[in-house]
Amino acid sequence: MADLIFPNNNVPIEPTENPIVFISDLHFDYTKRKFKAKAASQMKSDFITFIKERYADSIICLAGDFFDSYKKTLSFVKELEENQILGFFVLGNHDYWNNGTKSHQNIINLFSDETQDNQYFKFLVTGRKYYYKDICVIGDTGWTSFRRGKRQVTLKQFMGLPDAQKVKDFSPKKIMSLHDEWVSFANGVLNEEEKVLIVTHFPMIDFTNKDKDCWWSSTTALKGANSWRIFGHTHRTEQQYNNVSSQRGYNNSDAEDLERRGFKQYYVYAFGKLEKSADQYSLIASSNFESISKFHSPIVVSNVKNELALIATIKQRGYKRCASNKHNFAVLANSPEAYLEVVKEITDGYLRDTYIGYSISGRISRQVVKAIYHSIAIIESGDFSDIRAFMTAAVITGYVFNRMPLSIEGMRPLDDYDVVRFWLMLLTMKQYGIDMGVIDTVRSDKKKHITFCNVDVYLPAVNNLSLNEDEVKMLMDKTPLLPRSIVLLENQSS
Repeated sequence: MADLIFPNNNVPIEPTENPIVFISDLHFDYTKRKFKAKAASQMKSDFITFIKERYADSIICLAGDFFDSYKKTLSFVKELEENQILGFFVLGNHDYWNNGTKSHQNIINLFSDETQDNQYFKFLVTGRKYYYKDICVIGDTGWTSFRRGKRQVTLKQFMGLPDAQKVKDFSPKKIMSLHDEWVSFANGVLNEEEKVLIVTHFPMIDFTNKDKDCWWSSTTALKGANSWRIFGHTHRTEQQYNNVSSQRGYNNSDAEDLERRGFKQYYVYAFGKLEKSADQYSLIASSNFESISKFHSPIVVSNVKNELALIATIKQRGYKRCASNKHNFAVLANSPEAYLEVVKEITDGYLRDTYIGYSISGRISRQVVKAIYHSIAIIESGDFSDIRAFMTAAVITGYVFNRMPLSIEGMRPLDDYDVVRFWLMLLTMKQYGIDMGVIDTVRSDKKKHITFCNVDVYLPAVNNLSLNEDEVKMLMDKTPLLPRSIVLLENQSS
């Protein structure tokens, strides 16, 4: 096996089959989404201790946003080097922040100079190449192109970002120039090298919904599939093909919360991991409800007088869950084929994509994997007669469509009131032809309701459009939501 090779100051490192571990957006100086600089030092120490204990045999890739200060970030990087942490890092946009006296390029030059003698923890920036075994490692902040597809968005709207006050001579045009230089360099490496590991802070993929999203996502024009690409910035752990992230965000816990819940600040599931490719999942998907019944709750109100608390909870939930699923349901309502195509592509990305001889380590449990495949089979069958099965499958695949399959494990099981609400939302979208491009709001229509299992359920108003009450009652008589079978209930309780 080849050693880990650096272009300067080579050090003897024992070659191992090291996994590649990654995380980003640690934001040490934020606790519970609030800036709390005093807590940052302990959090940083806990992080270094954790990776030394758990990932001593790994290559650590950190994709930026450590502090709201370049000085604190530089100090952190020096600590990683002193602790002989083996790996790579890039700067996030927060790591450039200063009192407005230094530009992006000033900070890049400073970090390049201050880390040039690092023997263990290496700074990735345009123009630098390192080698881990037979893999070429490159990276940069990456920046954004401020483009959606082929169109450049209006740049003036981004001058209100905090970065505009925190960095000298902040300019979207200068950022575009840095981005173009990075992409040109990266494409050259992708063309020359057989296997490439890329780390950036800004995403290397375009998943914008609106122009303003270009600060978090852009068209990058990177070419070639001979790489894994690790990114950050969005505060969402996600994967699209060979683009992956494992992001922490602003939600660090305070000491009191950790003690009360018996948790530690860091845990293995918060990190992404690339490992040598292993055997893939193989299963036969079933299209019946039993295959996904664990994601459904059989709870219904049977006694109005004695179950007032349950009724209150059911009513309080309203259409919040539907509103958060409005985009995926709009695509499902109008084009189930296109919807399933996206779901399958993202699922394949999480489970089967292998690049440069590595696959993403299995963060999705076997049970969830089976549930996703079974849900795809249910929707693919086109059988709408079992509303419970279809809508449960739609919600499970909705997590995948929204690139959040890791959240399926902890989802609140749907009850039949959820099922009815989702079903009526889907029918409303179908009837009025409301697709993803024009969907705005999903709310309760306070003037229309039906009584279902002893609870008054308001009809959904999608873009202020709702179905007719009599029509809904006829539909429910035609396609009844029958009670769950005793066999299924026994299986779930066992």
